[in-house]
Amino acid sequence: MGKRYFVSFHFLVVLVLAGLWATARAAPVVPVKAAGRLTLAKEFHLASAALGDERTILVSVPDGYDTSKARYPVIYLLDGMQNIRHAAGTRDVLVRSGDMPPVILVGLKSVDRTLDMTPSRMAGNPQSGDAAKLLAHLRDEVIPFVEKHYRTNGYRVLAGHSLGGLFCVYAWMKAPKLFGAEIVMSPALWWNHEEMTKEVGPFLETHPKLKTSLYFGIGAEDGQGMRQELKRFVDAVKAARPSNVRVGYREFDGEGHMSAPLRIFYRGVKFIFADLRLPQGIIDHFSTDAFLAHEHMIQDKYGAAARQAQEIYVPLGLQLMQQGRYEAAIAVLRRNAKAYADNRYPRNNAWLASAYEKAGRKSEALAEYRRAYRLAVETGYGEVENYRRKLVELGGRVD
Repeated sequence: MGKRYFVSFHFLVVLVLAGLWATARAAPVVPVKAAGRLTLAKEFHLASAALGDERTILVSVPDGYDTSKARYPVIYLLDGMQNIRHAAGTRDVLVRSGDMPPVILVGLKSVDRTLDMTPSRMAGNPQSGDAAKLLAHLRDEVIPFVEKHYRTNGYRVLAGHSLGGLFCVYAWMKAPKLFGAEIVMSPALWWNHEEMTKEVGPFLETHPKLKTSLYFGIGAEDGQGMRQELKRFVDAVKAARPSNVRVGYREFDGEGHMSAPLRIFYRGVKFIFADLRLPQGIIDHFSTDAFLAHEHMIQDKYGAAARQAQEIYVPLGLQLMQQGRYEAAIAVLRRNAKAYADNRYPRNNAWLASAYEKAGRKSEALAEYRRAYRLAVETGYGEVENYRRKLVELGGRVD
């Protein structure tokens, strides 16, 4: 019985292998050509007088940077080699959703984290306490380099994790105007008997007009020595009642010290750029002046590439058309078509054309239908005949 089983099994294996071989022989050969590589960031090596050695930074620009003339905010990431990858993914998702503007990411490579990122010397640890030198490197060398070689708009954010989070707090208190916002991830605020917590109250008393946004986050599974210390620091900031300091704080369930940064950064970015989104009050009680004022504000603050998500613009514009408020709809849909010209989506222009048509602005309607038609032809989008018919219907030429 056992021998028959072995022979049958052996025969089955032979059949399977033969079938695989036959399939491999019959499979068509698909020609493949390498099409280049996707580049996340460029690497630069800076000779640092502040630190007395050479330091590496990574610079990642957003989609559309090379084809635009816009200026962009910059997020500076401590421990950049490990944080820039998830930060770039977060940027790409939240730019598409309208929760943040396109930004340049700058990652600083760590060398000796304890030495560079701690604000004071700890007893028994001579390799600590050089945060002042790292701050000078950032302020006097990294930022000037980035702002000389890239189109920046002056709005800066600093983000750091663990000892990097401790450094963020230190940088905020020593150079409060250097960054417009900070994302502080699982900070090591236990350092030297929580000295930063002891100093923050007096700091805020002497800076009553300081305007900034601070987002603090930590994993709920992070160890003692981290969570309670962060909570005490946040409570100390809130107790000072700074009128122009926005403070966000959250513990993330199911996350530990090393897994939390991705979620903290994601939520932190949404918190910092919350004013990018069109307020619900403007949507519910629409006025063209209020809408345009908000759009101008976000572009002045975050650069010309700042925009709402299309899921804001398009439904609002179509709703205004349904209400017969065609000029208001034109303002919204014109902004949508201009803000999203880069996605080459014919309907952006067709929606605007429809609003112009209903408003009796025939020449402008024809121009937008023609743009929609040309884009549909160029991109292979499936509504070419619809746009051709609209052009003929309005007495326009099709070319």
